[in-house]
Amino acid sequence: MKKARNVLALTLAVVLTAGALSACGGKTSSAPESAGTTAAGGSESVAPAAGGESARDTLRVALTSEPPNLSTCDHDSLISVGMNMLTFNGLVRIDNASLKPELDLASDYKVENDVDWIFTLKQGVKFHNGDDFTAADVVATLEYAKSLPATTTYTSNMKSIEAVDDFTVKITTNEPYAGLLYDLGYHFNWILPKGLIESGNDFNENPIGTGPYKLVEWVSGDHLTFEAFDDYFDAERKAKIKNLEFTIIPEGVTRALALETGEVDFVWETNGADAASLLNNPDVKVEQVDSVDNVILFLNNDVAPFDDVNLRRAIACAINRQDIIDGALSGYGVVNYSAIAQGLWGSTTKDQLEYNVDKAKEYLAAWGGDPASVDLSILVTNETRVAVATIIQSNLAELGINVKVESMDTATYFEKWSSGDYTGLIASWSPSNALTYVQRYVTDRRVQYAGSYNNPEMNKLILDAQSTLDDDARMEKIENIVSIVNQDSPQISLFQSVWLRAHDAKLQGVVLSGTGYTDYNMMYWAE
Repeated sequence: MKKARNVLALTLAVVLTAGALSACGGKTSSAPESAGTTAAGGSESVAPAAGGESARDTLRVALTSEPPNLSTCDHDSLISVGMNMLTFNGLVRIDNASLKPELDLASDYKVENDVDWIFTLKQGVKFHNGDDFTAADVVATLEYAKSLPATTTYTSNMKSIEAVDDFTVKITTNEPYAGLLYDLGYHFNWILPKGLIESGNDFNENPIGTGPYKLVEWVSGDHLTFEAFDDYFDAERKAKIKNLEFTIIPEGVTRALALETGEVDFVWETNGADAASLLNNPDVKVEQVDSVDNVILFLNNDVAPFDDVNLRRAIACAINRQDIIDGALSGYGVVNYSAIAQGLWGSTTKDQLEYNVDKAKEYLAAWGGDPASVDLSILVTNETRVAVATIIQSNLAELGINVKVESMDTATYFEKWSSGDYTGLIASWSPSNALTYVQRYVTDRRVQYAGSYNNPEMNKLILDAQSTLDDDARMEKIENIVSIVNQDSPQISLFQSVWLRAHDAKLQGVVLSGTGYTDYNMMYWAE
């Protein structure tokens, strides 16, 4: 069944409120013995299977591609963040349902003045290697994160981090800052053991944290396995299924078939084309979630002729987003022309460039170059994005622009992106709030992603917005930022995803986020 979507279907109303907490993305490697290999003891927390069978203690998940990294600070991949959620915690986390920050390793916090934040830490928390969690780990982690250029967007607003005592941390921001809780909930700032940071531990090979699961094995290109952590500190969020097995299955139809034949239990990304058969299978449940995942054509703003705003505008107006949704997504998507995800408080349609071929030709004439001289190579990492890029290729051919589609593994894709070895690529971004979204347009982001937006004046506007603690005033400033970026078109918004996650109908506790994340530790098998 093809499900048409439109912007009115979005029900998200995500509000960034300063200081507000709810309720108060070839080689074989195994975790070393110090990480622990004893599984959590299970049947009490795992529902028994149907038909009098013993309790199912494993969840098998199909992924579209391999995570490029298992550390917290060396990637910006949605798939890797999903792995990080298994092994690490932050002072706060972003709730999957509300998209608001809530306490995690912190038990409380207060804002003493506009810049000083005091966090009280939970006691009795253990890392996977047996180390006790203290304020020293928080200081070491945040200082470590601040030392890495790629984390700048999420750490630069922290002026200092101080351990007041073993279970109290003081974070001082450069100026009043509305986004601190969200930054702390982002994977770059999730807490690592101080001792392992100081010893030079490779957190990609050995991702030791406080999370509900521990890495057991990673066979590159094939699978990753995790087991529940016995000493996890949060009883309510302790893993309910003993073992997790992640298998890499790039082809959508193969993932769907594996689910229907019982080879896997959960498909992290289900293609729209495969949804119809799965929806008609009583043994399968297909979850559908309107997302804040804004899929974009990311252009290298440092490479001619894509450094010219009129050419970028011409490309933006020439792309038929509805063709993409119908042809590549089987109807599961929402057209977006704006530089921020729709549904986030602060989104605006002002000055956005909509599909209009005549207008595209006007911008092309204003650019003044020969369209046949434009060679746009679009990097992609999976079959859905191949289909998206192929439709863009057809659209831009009407302007005489040459487009090549290049598919590659995720690690190579991110390497090319960070080094600037590209002209264009299909990417997406799904932060939980509007401020974090527009912070991607600061020039410092070019350190992480070469070819990003380069507008120094935008830095002043974003600094002003993030220093504004009044919600309504801040949102007005964010809307102004979005309207400017809409016209500059450094990256071209295409659509917002409708997440399709399919799983065995007996699997319960599945809560999917508009950001694309899910808590595997909260899932359990029904009787």
